[in-house]
Amino acid sequence: MKTDSECIEIIKGRLKEQRFIHSLNVADCARELALKYGADPDKAYTAGILHDSCKNLEPSVQLQYLLENNVTLSEYELAAPKLFHAICGRTFAEKEIGCDDEEILNAIRYHTTGRSNMTLLEKVIFQTGI
Repeated sequence: MKTDSECIEIIKGRLKEQRFIHSLNVADCARELALKYGADPDKAYTAGILHDSCKNLEPSVQLQYLLENNVTLSEYELAAPKLFHAICGRTFAEKEIGCDDEEILNAIRYHTTGRSNMTLLEKVIFQTGI
């Protein structure tokens, strides 16, 4: 997996300046919340950096990327293009960044919608990634 520094450089080239700053702020805040509540601060920081890595791509580009990577979307997900970036971000983190940590990947994946029985890390990113 790429280092956090490498991830920062990658997302810097993918995001508009305001979204890039947001991602850095989320990473910092996520680390602090993780320390406070007992989640892994390194995983929280990484997930925070990557949570919006696909946010500035057009929904049609996000959908194409998901289809190319054999990601199946539910009818609900297909009807909500604003949610594509979280699913796309998870796929990007796995395929392009080399992340194989399911906890980080799921924190990215569910940072917009949440889900039942969220892990502590998922809750941290859900809370900070808004």
